[in-house]
Amino acid sequence: MKRLLPLLLGLCLLLSSLPALAEESPALWFCLVCGEGCEEEACTTCGSVRGVWVCSGCGQRNLASACSACGLTREDSLTAQMDCGDLLTAYPAVRYLAAADHPDAILALARYYETGLFLRKDQMAAFACYEKAASMGSGKAYLAMGRIYDRGELVSPDYFKAMEYYQLAADRGIAEAWWYLGTFYEEGSTVTRNYDTAMEYYLKAAEMGDADSWMSLAHCCAMGYGRERDAAMALEYYQKGAEAGSALAADYLGWMYMTGELVTTDPATGLEWYRRAAELGNARSMYALGYAYQFGQGTAIDLREAARWYERAAVAGRADAAAAYKALTEE
Repeated sequence: MKRLLPLLLGLCLLLSSLPALAEESPALWFCLVCGEGCEEEACTTCGSVRGVWVCSGCGQRNLASACSACGLTREDSLTAQMDCGDLLTAYPAVRYLAAADHPDAILALARYYETGLFLRKDQMAAFACYEKAASMGSGKAYLAMGRIYDRGELVSPDYFKAMEYYQLAADRGIAEAWWYLGTFYEEGSTVTRNYDTAMEYYLKAAEMGDADSWMSLAHCCAMGYGRERDAAMALEYYQKGAEAGSALAADYLGWMYMTGELVTTDPATGLEWYRRAAELGNARSMYALGYAYQFGQGTAIDLREAARWYERAAVAGRADAAAAYKALTEE
């Protein structure tokens, strides 16, 4: 308890000083069109009247509680806007809902403080947002706090606190949190290594929908951690991960069939898995496809197709693919 007291006092100070979550002037409101804080009845930034909102379903502007064009409620529209995945589009809804103490919005607001988009870049404010959302019992916020302490982002690393937050997130049904807990037991640096517990947690995460957790299960089987090495079970887990949507698992299966790791070498099958991984967004598989088409690995040589995949991999961030594309197209 003594160890936690300074942290609790610090938390109180942080939460009381956070600009986004502090008491606002009674007259202040947040524009639902641009997200600007306003005091007048019309937004001084975009001119929208107080209370006007843009329907995320059809784009209609409304003042009533439901869209006059499609019937979507303002609450549902704001929630969909907040969760759309685009920081620019989501901001007005995030700002408005965060001010109303919506935990997911407070969690999302942290991203804006971290990136400096729309708001002044402020790492302490971002951290306070994460803590505030966690204090409201948000499983997603618990996961975020676990990552913060695990990776030493915004604060000094504290693996015990990371595990505490991951456990809170896991208890609230966050599949990925079980995976993180499993890694601690597999690694054995913070807690006593226990491969059975690690695999139990990986399996929980996988069965709850975290596709990449099948990869960790497969790795444990392939390496023989805590049990005899089981190549057949490893292969089964890799396939389950790929079929569940893990780009990493599909990419690894492609590599396995290309190299003969755990399986009989089969370049054509490897190419199929690379293609599936690429379609899921895996840049390494995009590069591998370019290489395969350039040199006839599992397929006929097709330099145009090779260039296409190298280009896609380069756009996805692979510098080696950009170099390969340049060399191929300048020949």
